[in-house]
Amino acid sequence: MSAQGEKHVRWGILGCGDVTEKKSGPALQKADRSELCCVMRRDPEKAADYAKRHGVADWTADADALIQNPDLTAIYIATPPHTHADYAIRAMRAGKDVLVEKPMALNPEECRTMEAAVKETGRKLCVAYYRRALPRFEKLKQIAKDGTIGALRMIEVRQLMRAEDGPAIHWKIDPAINGGGLFVDMQSHTLDWLTYLFGSPTSAAGIKKTQGQHTKAEDLVTFMLDYETFPVVGLCAYASAESEERVTLHGEKGVASMCFFAPSAISLTIDGVEQLIEIEDPHHVHQPFIERVVAHFLDGSPNPCTPAEGISVSELTQAILKGPH
Repeated sequence: MSAQGEKHVRWGILGCGDVTEKKSGPALQKADRSELCCVMRRDPEKAADYAKRHGVADWTADADALIQNPDLTAIYIATPPHTHADYAIRAMRAGKDVLVEKPMALNPEECRTMEAAVKETGRKLCVAYYRRALPRFEKLKQIAKDGTIGALRMIEVRQLMRAEDGPAIHWKIDPAINGGGLFVDMQSHTLDWLTYLFGSPTSAAGIKKTQGQHTKAEDLVTFMLDYETFPVVGLCAYASAESEERVTLHGEKGVASMCFFAPSAISLTIDGVEQLIEIEDPHHVHQPFIERVVAHFLDGSPNPCTPAEGISVSELTQAILKGPH
C-alpha cells in the first residue's frame, strides 16, 4: 500500500550513532507529519539510552525486528555504507519506504540493486544528501544559476585537513566499510551538490595517493570534472600540515565562495567589492531535507534525492578514484 493517504510517516532508525544525535534524529521528530517511533542499535544498552534521551517510545537491538515492525512506515538507515544495500532492500521488501545515509552504498553496482528493489517493490527510496535543502546552499545555487557572477568559468573545491584532525570513527577511513576514505565520506556531499546543479559531467578523472602512515585509504585526491563550458577542479588532502576548506565559484563577473562542512557566510565579490551573505544553518541540519522526504512519501511530491542521483555520485566517485587510464 502506498504511503499516500497516510497522515504521518512513522519512522524507525536503523543505526542510531553520531549522525542521529543532533543532525537527523531530532529532525525526524520535529519535521511536520513525522514521528520517530523506534530506534535500533546492536548494543541494547546504547539503544535504550538513545531512546530514553530522545523521548522515543520503543527500541530494539535487532535490525530485522525494526525492519519487520508493523507500526513503522519508513526506515532511516544510518549504519555504515557497506550495510546500506542489504538493509534498504530488506526494508523495501518489508513494505517500508527508505531514507538511506550517504554515500548510497559501497559502489555503483550495489546502488543499482537498491534502485532495482524500488522498481520491484513499488516503495520509495531517498538518499540523505541533505545539503540540497539547506538555505545557504540554495542561495549559492541561485548565485551559480542567475547570472550574479556571470557565466561560470571554473568551480574550485579545496579541502585540506591535518591527519590528527581526522574522524574518531575508524570505519570512515576503512575502504571495506566506507568504500574509501575521507574523500568518499565528505566530498560525496560536494559531488552530489554539483550533480544537483549541473547534472553529470561529460568526463571525470582523478589522482589518488596514500601519504599518511595510519590509514588504508587514499588521503590525497585531486580531480577534474568537465562540464563543457567550465571545469570543476578539486584538491583534497587529509594528511596536510594545515586545515582549510572552501568551494569557490569563479565567474566572468565575480567570485562566490563558502565552506561546505562548517557554518559559513557566502563571500560574494563583484568588481573588487566583497559582500558577506549571512544565512544560518538550522539547528538540526537534516530537517529541511526531511520535510521534503516526508512530502515525497506522503504526497507524492518530487523525490529530493533519487536513487539515480545517488548512483551518479557513486559513479563519479569511482571514476575519480580509479585514477588515470
